[in-house]
Amino acid sequence: MKEFHSSLLREKFSIHDSDPDSHEQKSIIALSNRLIIELKGHKKNHTEIFVVRAQNMHSCVRMAARILKTYKTSGPIMNRAKPFDWEAAWDAIVNDYEYRYNPDRWVAIYHNGRIIFQAGEHHMLLDVIEQCDAKNAHHYEKALPMAEDAFKKAGKIVKIDYDSNVALVINLAPKQGRFGVIMRGPNRTTTFNFSIAAKKEPLNYAQCLAGAACFLEGVQLAFMVGMNNIKLFMGIIKRHSTEEKMTKEAGRRLGRLNAEIANLERTYDVHYRPERPEFGSIINSAEQLGQKILTPPEDDEDMDEDGSEDTEEQISTQGDDHADTPL
Repeated sequence: MKEFHSSLLREKFSIHDSDPDSHEQKSIIALSNRLIIELKGHKKNHTEIFVVRAQNMHSCVRMAARILKTYKTSGPIMNRAKPFDWEAAWDAIVNDYEYRYNPDRWVAIYHNGRIIFQAGEHHMLLDVIEQCDAKNAHHYEKALPMAEDAFKKAGKIVKIDYDSNVALVINLAPKQGRFGVIMRGPNRTTTFNFSIAAKKEPLNYAQCLAGAACFLEGVQLAFMVGMNNIKLFMGIIKRHSTEEKMTKEAGRRLGRLNAEIANLERTYDVHYRPERPEFGSIINSAEQLGQKILTPPEDDEDMDEDGSEDTEEQISTQGDDHADTPL
C-alpha cells in the first residue's frame, strides 16, 4: 500500500422520539469515535474498506494500526484461509490501565456495513448507520436520513441529530507522514502537527499510527491527572480511594507513552509544529484550572462512597480520559 489517508471523527448522535402520538419525548445519546480504513494496492484493482468504531480515540487508532500491519505482512484480510484473529488484536491493544479502570471500553469493526468483530457494548444505532453507509457506497452524509427511514419502516418515527468534529488527520506516504491533532480542552481548542520522515527504511504505518495514539491518550490522561491532583489536595477525592490509585497508575502510564513516543523519534525524523505537547505541562495547566473551578467539600456528608462529591460542576470538569465524550 503506497499511501494511507484518513481522519478520526468524534461523533455524537442524538435520537429523538418524534412520534406525534407519544406522550413522552425521549432522547437517547450515542457517542462514538470513527475511523475509516481503505486498503488497496496489494493486488491490482483490489480494495478492502473497514470502519473502526471505539469508545475512546486511542483504541480506535491502535486498532487501525493493527489492520494496516496485518495487511502489509499478509495481504487482503477478509478471504484468508486462516482468518485474522481480531480478538487477539483487541487484547493486545487494551493495556493494563484500561483493564483496571475502564470497564466501559468497546470496539466494533465493520466491513461492507456488516459487523465482523465487536467487544464490549455499543449503541445499535451505529450498526444501522454503517449498514446505510455501505449501501450508499460510503457517501457518509447520506447515511443519516437513510437510517431515519429505516426506523420509520420498522414502525419507529425518530429524528436523529448529528454532530462531529475531527480529532486526528492522517496522511502517510512511504517516505513522509503528517498528522494533525486537534485537542479540545475545557477552555479552548488547540492544534498541533507533527511530521515523520523516513531515514533509510520506508515508514512503518502501524508504528506511526501508534505514535499518534500515544498523544491522543496522553493528553487526556494528563488532564485527568492534573484535575485529580487538585481534587486530592482539596479532599474531593479521598486518600487510598480507587480514584487516587487510578491517578497514580495514570501517571505511570504517561511514562510508558512518553517512552513509546521517544522510540518513534529515534526511528524517524520527527518534527512538531508549534511544539511537542509535554504531558507534564498539561498536568500543570489542569492543576491551575482545577484550582479556579473546583471547590472543597464543606463536610463529609456530601461525599459519596468513592470520595468524590457528586455535583454537576465537578462532573463536568473531570475530563474524558475514558469516555471520549465528543462534544
